[in-house]
Amino acid sequence: MVLFPFASDNLNPQVHLSDSVERHWPSRIAQAGTPSGCHRSGESLFAARCLAICLSIFIVAGAECDPSLSNGIAPMGVPPGASGVVNAADELPPPPEGATPSPAATVLEQLTLERINRARLLPAGEALRFGIALDEGIPGAIDAMPKQAVAMNTTLRRTAADHSEDMLARNYFAHDTPEGESPFDRMIRNGYVYAAAGENLAWRGTTATLDPLQTVEQQHQDLFVDRDIANRGHRVTMLDADFREVGISVQRGSFTRQEDGITYSDSMMITQDYGTIPISPVFVLGVVYDDVNRNGQYDHGEGIANTAVTLESVVKTTNEGGGYTFRVNNPGTYTLKFSIGPSQSVTVNEDDANMKIDLVDRKRLVVNLGLGKLN
Repeated sequence: MVLFPFASDNLNPQVHLSDSVERHWPSRIAQAGTPSGCHRSGESLFAARCLAICLSIFIVAGAECDPSLSNGIAPMGVPPGASGVVNAADELPPPPEGATPSPAATVLEQLTLERINRARLLPAGEALRFGIALDEGIPGAIDAMPKQAVAMNTTLRRTAADHSEDMLARNYFAHDTPEGESPFDRMIRNGYVYAAAGENLAWRGTTATLDPLQTVEQQHQDLFVDRDIANRGHRVTMLDADFREVGISVQRGSFTRQEDGITYSDSMMITQDYGTIPISPVFVLGVVYDDVNRNGQYDHGEGIANTAVTLESVVKTTNEGGGYTFRVNNPGTYTLKFSIGPSQSVTVNEDDANMKIDLVDRKRLVVNLGLGKLN
């Protein structure tokens, strides 16, 4: 762990911490990096300090596009009244009896998942968004091919939440606990036996008050840009094509930095635990949302919670952020139905990449952010 204090232009001293760790089964490689930039609390009227941290584990693979299932697909049918954007005051049909909840996620956790999957599916666009070359710092190590979207996993999310909470409660920032328990140990202890696994951590804190949305968005940028971090471990981990699942936890609380005893009274701790099990199913996942600001992407507060999504005979309800996930263990052609939108036939072959299918404005299905099915 490296500390890098500097004075900002508004005289608010800040610190950014960052490091990364990787595991290629069965070996483990640990790396420590140098710090990158930190959020400036320039609008505050008093001195403030902030902190951010990241960790990761990864394995890399590639994917190709298949235009057979693409953006703008013709739906099987659009329910009456589904011609416009959902209004917050609209009455949504209740989920049918027997529906089970999708893996839980808060609004900020679903936002984090959507940003990760935006980066994975459109890596060159994400690099352009943040003003860097995709392989900046690691020439040739990352290509622009789309990487399959990752699905929220309940066990990994619980593992991530336990670690975020523990770091805040005991005032440390590291992949390993003070007792030496690693991310891999925690995953296995909670029942997630992996073929590949990784972890990213991010922490920002201030003696003032954080804007939670701005902080989560900034932490995603910090991890992707990975400025001055050796081997750009966080970016590489985020874009590892072999990962199929992730658990994300965003926790907020007070944090006292052990190095100098400074208490950051408002801190946000993010843990992202990535994984793939040895014989993995294919995941059909996505988000149901209203594009209220008309910018063509999911944003904070746009998800539609507790609405039914059906894959063949399995009915799920969307989580707090509008997300849903299905495990597909057997190849075949399935019907994906949205209770407030159209239906679509989905063909899943053995070893297919995960498929992200979003319902936008109750009328439009978007597959892998417009790329169509990945091979």
